[in-house]
Amino acid sequence: MVPVKLYRFIAKKSLQKDFTLDMVRDVVEEVEVGMSYDEYIEPQLLWATEDKEKIAIALDVERVVPKGAYIMGLFGGEEKRGKLRYAGLVIEGYRFNKGVVSLKLTGLSRVYEIPVQLMKQHNVNLYKLYYRGLINPFKCRTYNVLLSATNDSELKEFLRKFMNFNREVMPEEDSRKLKNLVKELRTNTSLLNPQGHYVIYRCNRAFTACVPTDLNNAISESHTAYIKCRCGGQAYYYAAALNYLAYKVVESKRAFIRDQFARPLITVATAGLSWKDVPKELRIRIAKLSKMLSDRLTWRKYNNQKQALLNIIHEPEFKEIISLFDNYITQSVGEETLSQALDFVSTFRE
Repeated sequence: MVPVKLYRFIAKKSLQKDFTLDMVRDVVEEVEVGMSYDEYIEPQLLWATEDKEKIAIALDVERVVPKGAYIMGLFGGEEKRGKLRYAGLVIEGYRFNKGVVSLKLTGLSRVYEIPVQLMKQHNVNLYKLYYRGLINPFKCRTYNVLLSATNDSELKEFLRKFMNFNREVMPEEDSRKLKNLVKELRTNTSLLNPQGHYVIYRCNRAFTACVPTDLNNAISESHTAYIKCRCGGQAYYYAAALNYLAYKVVESKRAFIRDQFARPLITVATAGLSWKDVPKELRIRIAKLSKMLSDRLTWRKYNNQKQALLNIIHEPEFKEIISLFDNYITQSVGEETLSQALDFVSTFRE
């Protein structure tokens, strides 16, 4: 069978609404795509199906998770029609002393005590939660959250016993908030592997990414997504690639789409920035710069991630990462391919 040649049309200048067909022919050029039909259609198939296994293969990573664990009741809730205010599972203060745990849950008025044995009885523990609002480019923090590794029933029973143990010192308002939390909470304790290598990124709007380093009893929440990589170098490389692409969205004055999930990973593959596609020397250098920057930065709060990206552009390591990726795109991939890849995660402003 003779291979099918693919072509696309490129406008040499802007097309106007009042152009005739002959005028369009004069400004449009037919260019050979230079790839097979399967290669051309692969990004569209990844986008249409969001097949996690195929995306993992395209990136040459162990696993792709477009959405972390769903947990309801993290920060409590405000009083709304049909719903009463309730406490949250995020812990604002914690101390252990001689078999007794002192902790303060979000929304409660004070610190309460509980025997550690009661926590063990219901398999309740403190977990580190990677949460969207705590992820910045190359740096992240965690919340401490109270969960049971068994199921929601065990966690609810623990909270009831927690209330009963503190009944003589607990104000009625705190008791009411905890009772409402028991009704509302929904949890998932799917843990990250402490020996694994991960990249975690925001899966709404600006998909900035970091490499988490504290993975003991750690969970990624549903407003984040993550990649499980084959090695530390690969994780730092993909953190750099995702932050680079997020920066290119800002630089090109595009607007991030709302729900990203696996789209940023499809963008990485479509832009030709997969680990297996980039020359070894280049990806090793980028991974090294990414780790250097991750180790050196301190976490800080930003009003938004556009501000965060514009702030770290002044860091020498990120400047070099951008320069290396830009040069590779120009020499090996093409600016048009990058622009088409960014269409998966952003739109041009009207």
